[in-house]
Amino acid sequence: NIVIYYNIFIELILKTNKTHNQEEIQMTKCITVTAIGMALAMSLSACSSNNPTSNTASGESAPSQTNSDSKSENNSASAENYTLMFGHAQTETHPYQACFQEWADAVSKKTNGGLTIDLYPSNTLGSEEDIINSFKDSDTNWGYNTDFARLGTYVPELAMFNLPYFVETIDDINAVKELDSVKSWIDQLETENDIKVVSLNLVQGYRNVVAGKPIKTPEDLKGLTLRCPNTEIWRAAVSSLGCSVQGMGRGDIYNNLVNKVIDGYEDVYPCIVSESYYEIKNVNTISETHNILLLNPVVVDAGWFNTLPEEYQTILMETCDEACNIYSEKMLGEYTDEARQKCIDEGMTVIDNSEIDVDAFREAAKSSYEQLGLSETYDQIQKELGKQ
Repeated sequence: NIVIYYNIFIELILKTNKTHNQEEIQMTKCITVTAIGMALAMSLSACSSNNPTSNTASGESAPSQTNSDSKSENNSASAENYTLMFGHAQTETHPYQACFQEWADAVSKKTNGGLTIDLYPSNTLGSEEDIINSFKDSDTNWGYNTDFARLGTYVPELAMFNLPYFVETIDDINAVKELDSVKSWIDQLETENDIKVVSLNLVQGYRNVVAGKPIKTPEDLKGLTLRCPNTEIWRAAVSSLGCSVQGMGRGDIYNNLVNKVIDGYEDVYPCIVSESYYEIKNVNTISETHNILLLNPVVVDAGWFNTLPEEYQTILMETCDEACNIYSEKMLGEYTDEARQKCIDEGMTVIDNSEIDVDAFREAAKSSYEQLGLSETYDQIQKELGKQ
């Protein structure tokens, strides 16, 4: 109908004045189209106002809807989904992968899929150092399972958690976490470095020295070179036991043991099994020095964390604590026992902790605190714990 009216209107104009030039005709057409378009819009608007269901499209509830229905639709429309990309250094067969999967499943369930966690084992998300360093530069939806040797590079006092014999039992860990000084160091991570600690509850287990011979005293390590993670804090921690150290990533350990670049390493039982180190027959004696009870904090980018709804923040932290508690108990119990037996079955020799001169190692380890300038802080913490 619009096209018909348009043609009739143009014909009438041209008949009344045949002297119109081409430019005037074109202008007349434009004015006509504009006028008809405005009329059409007004007509549609009028029709819409008479349609009882049109209010729903405008975001208001129709008479047949309840207010709660409307609010539900609005909340659904404005809801935002969030994804955390979470990395760790262990393999897919390591218990940590199962721990983090349990965490991811719980988060997804409790947020109805509003917050999901994608897992990246074996450092496939990127290097731990690069990922955590990026937190301060921008708000990224990244997280990592780390250790206090890494966090100690941001807040030096936290390095003590990664030094020998700082904490020796779960009770020690729980007591230290509640100290005001420790809480202030954790807060400092967030306020100054954008590192949000989601959980401090994941305990990997006791690290033990593995070499080609029994290691019962610091003297037994003289002349040997052990692998350590390539950071100053780890170097101080491992060398204080009485050996030389060679820094390298986990992925380089196996070949360097085979090629005798290093004489040994120190690690927890489940990692010895998951990395198949028991296959290396020239480094086949595990001495249960229990030199570090390794605590692995779960951290995320604080900027990203603060964009989450408060409910999601709570769920993320509570479910992480729950999963970490379950798997820490397993790591110190059944997983360690199973891995220990696997090592024995594969021909490795185990020197029980009762045969180790732990006091001698504990005394030797004090040099690591001195090397990092943490002796006074260590004494302060021990006093707060009532151990001095």
